[in-house]
Amino acid sequence: MSLKNKAIIEEYLSEKDSFVKLGDIVSSMLKKELDAADIDIMAVEHRVKEEQSLEGKLELKGEKYKTLSDITDILGARVICFFSDDVNKVATIVENLFDIDWSNSVNKRNQLTPEAFGYLSLHYICTLPVESDYPEELKNKKFEVQIRSTLQHTWAEISHDLGYKSEFGVPKKVTRELSRVAGLLEIADDQFISIRNDIQKYGEEVEQLLEQGKLGEVLIDLVTLTQYLETNENIKSFTDELVKMSGANRRKFSPESYIEQLTFLGKKTIGDIEIMLYDNREKALKLARHTFETTELKYISSNISLYFLCRAELLDNGYSLDDITKFMNITTKKLRRAQHQAEQLLNMNFI
Repeated sequence: MSLKNKAIIEEYLSEKDSFVKLGDIVSSMLKKELDAADIDIMAVEHRVKEEQSLEGKLELKGEKYKTLSDITDILGARVICFFSDDVNKVATIVENLFDIDWSNSVNKRNQLTPEAFGYLSLHYICTLPVESDYPEELKNKKFEVQIRSTLQHTWAEISHDLGYKSEFGVPKKVTRELSRVAGLLEIADDQFISIRNDIQKYGEEVEQLLEQGKLGEVLIDLVTLTQYLETNENIKSFTDELVKMSGANRRKFSPESYIEQLTFLGKKTIGDIEIMLYDNREKALKLARHTFETTELKYISSNISLYFLCRAELLDNGYSLDDITKFMNITTKKLRRAQHQAEQLLNMNFI
């Protein structure tokens, strides 16, 4: 190793703790701003380059670097988005959050030639804002921020593991296969965006139907059931009453598990649930009161209204022990436990 590279390694070792502190600050800043912008992110990661990795970089490209400050990726942060169109949203946040070294920052997505393989991310070389209150010794240190989608991240990790970092020297057969995979991932990214947009549009249509009171036209699925529980005043009022009665803290859970239970009871539309609420509200309240008197709860599900309405429906419609056992087994997946729960419910039919 040359004397110059040895000096860079020594400088790195003396500065490593500062880069560790900087990494924690950068990660915290990114997470805070992404949360404020309500962008759903798969992960925010950061790492400080290890000494062995830096030695390899210097051995390979040592002529480019005179001092440690010439190496811009000692600290690297990465934001992994679920959707590729969120990459640009995150990029705007990064540009506003840090001072950007535009001469060294690269949109690698625009660098691929038609015959090259790859599916690359957006890279910024940054420093903490000059006007910020962070220590001066941290504000002059450059770091890299990569932004990529989940599928871009998958591509990068697998292709890196295969050992191919560029198209040069890669056998033609391998180049062709890698290009095909990259193309498929890009198409998949676009399709995920399309599906997400379709779901959002569907949710807006459902919201309109619920607002218009056309509950009988709305089939039960996760989107419609969630919106009903969160927006319908009748079911919200009933849920609030149950939570207050329990004295427990409400926790939000997905109502997905209730879709199969409602199907078992023959409920196909949101209107069917509303009828069930009208018919079985008092019975469900009595079951809840008895349950809360005999059971101390610290937390209660946001879907508690469906829990007691379904059980009131079972009792009011004369379901047999075998049928109620089948119903209980939907969630317990243990037949003996399901039968015990069914017997307990039938014993409460005096209420």
